[in-house]
Amino acid sequence: MKLTVQSPPAPPQAQVQGGPAAPVPGPAGAAESGRQRFSRLSSSLRHTPGQLRGILAVLVVLTLGAGVTAATSILGKSAVIEDTTSQSGRLSVAALELYQALSQADASAASSYLTAGAASEEVHDSYREALRDATVALTTAAREVETHADAQLVAELNAHLPVYTGLVESARTFNRLGEPVGATYQRQASTLMRSEMLPDANTLQHNAIDQLNEARDEASAFPWVATALAAAALGVLVWAQLWLTRRTNRVFNLGLVGATVAMIGMTGWLVLVALASASHTERSHEEGSDPLELLAEAHITAQQARAEESLLLIARGEDEKADERYTDQMALLVGEGGLLAQLSEAYGDDPDLSGPLAAAEESAGAWSAGHDEVIKLAKAGSYAEAVELAVGDSDESLATSFDALDEQLTEATAISAERFVDATGDAERSLSGAAAGLAALSLLALVSAAIGIQMRVAEYHA
Repeated sequence: MKLTVQSPPAPPQAQVQGGPAAPVPGPAGAAESGRQRFSRLSSSLRHTPGQLRGILAVLVVLTLGAGVTAATSILGKSAVIEDTTSQSGRLSVAALELYQALSQADASAASSYLTAGAASEEVHDSYREALRDATVALTTAAREVETHADAQLVAELNAHLPVYTGLVESARTFNRLGEPVGATYQRQASTLMRSEMLPDANTLQHNAIDQLNEARDEASAFPWVATALAAAALGVLVWAQLWLTRRTNRVFNLGLVGATVAMIGMTGWLVLVALASASHTERSHEEGSDPLELLAEAHITAQQARAEESLLLIARGEDEKADERYTDQMALLVGEGGLLAQLSEAYGDDPDLSGPLAAAEESAGAWSAGHDEVIKLAKAGSYAEAVELAVGDSDESLATSFDALDEQLTEATAISAERFVDATGDAERSLSGAAAGLAALSLLALVSAAIGIQMRVAEYHA
């Protein structure tokens, strides 16, 4: 057998001069590849088809950006307005009702202590109704609170409420037995209400109003980003049509004209619904929440003055602190620049509110005028006459004036609450369907622009 020896393989031949260069591995190769792509892109943009594609890319970014931000803005406004009538709105209403119900309960409990027989039972029924309303409002507030601070306020109110009712019932029991110690229990109950419960309820109410105001500001905000992107897209569309006219000597490009019309419609719709929503939201504030806040404060101030007046009578006119607190509350209610004066100045020309507010001022004046006579009788020893003038059912009694004031403030509150609901509903309806419509117009503009530009590009490859 003949053996042969193979020679080793020949080394690779050197690259033929002028042939394609082998790719360079590593970061240097990636950089070179990037430079080549950029060079090809720059080269294509020097020619009309590449420029048309560049214009289309810009329009895609601007048109889609305008559509997405516009739809997102409208959906956000709708969610905020819905939240105003649901969670934050319910919390605000519950906090207000809680504050009013607690104040009403305190006034009724003190008045009930002064009355006897059927009249006492009637006033005590009012106290129990106020307590029921406070319990319902407290339960609603517990479901709607969002912050730890508000949850803590609700927990404290829940803890204080049974203590307060226990003190009131003890006062009522000792009063029926003719024991003077009942007056001490009633004063302790009112002290707990004034020093702990009402301040907590007031803080909860103001927190809810602050949240409502933040929601209103957010709902009223103008969608500047979406409007700016839509305006930029319109500017590019107009410029592109003028540029094409110079390049092709054609006056119109139907695709770009359609895109321009769609973008004009989208921009106009966006601006109109944003302004309409902001107008209705502002109306809900001016005609609804503003007077509601003042009316609630006036209502609560009147109830607290009535409670202090009852405590003063329970002490037979000798409780100087109760007298001072009553004077302060009445000054806040009917004094110069007081709450009723502020309401009259702000809404005295309102055709719906002017009547109840004028009547409320008259009733408060009659109540304040009769107070001094009641205290004078109590201090002079005519206690039965003083109590009858304070809590009796005659036309001249302070109870009649207070009840009239309470009814008139309640009427004005109902009018303002209805206006708030109507204005908020109008704001929500003004945004109805806008998000979907704006998104559709954005897509229509994009498709029209793409068709118009692609038709021109196709001409260069025909």
